[in-house]
Amino acid sequence: MMRWVFLFFGLVGAVLLSQFPAFHQQYLQRLGGHVDELRLSVSALDERAANAELDRYSYVRRLIDNADPVVVTEGEALMATVARYIELSSSLKRLSELPAYSVAGAMIIEIDHDVGKATLQTFQPALPLSLNGAGHTLAGFFLGYLGSMGLASLVMWRRVPMKAEGEL
Repeated sequence: MMRWVFLFFGLVGAVLLSQFPAFHQQYLQRLGGHVDELRLSVSALDERAANAELDRYSYVRRLIDNADPVVVTEGEALMATVARYIELSSSLKRLSELPAYSVAGAMIIEIDHDVGKATLQTFQPALPLSLNGAGHTLAGFFLGYLGSMGLASLVMWRRVPMKAEGEL
């Protein structure tokens, strides 16, 4: 009976982890869309700065140093846009260049929670026909199978009554 339970959890793990390559691809597409949109905003900022004969940061600094709080708020918003563009484009570059075996670990560190959440909301499962998908499927099976075995052994170990000292 327990073998079937372990096999079930192995299959659940395989199905779940087999979807990681599809999630990664859809995440990169969504992240790329955000980067493209931010690039347009930063390019427009650079154009306005050039028209004022300033570089990007001098232009924004002038806005932030202004006495008018509305202008200061605009400058801070522009600086936040530039910072987000740098952050997301760097993340996209790193995640796009990683070898397949290290993507899952890197996603834990690199994922932008807003983009990840939006990706999950529109996620479309896929059939993992690549070697990468097969590797994730196999890893998911073993994680589910061995994880359920480990959990079951912990539960069984806790259920074994402790014998009093001197009892055999």
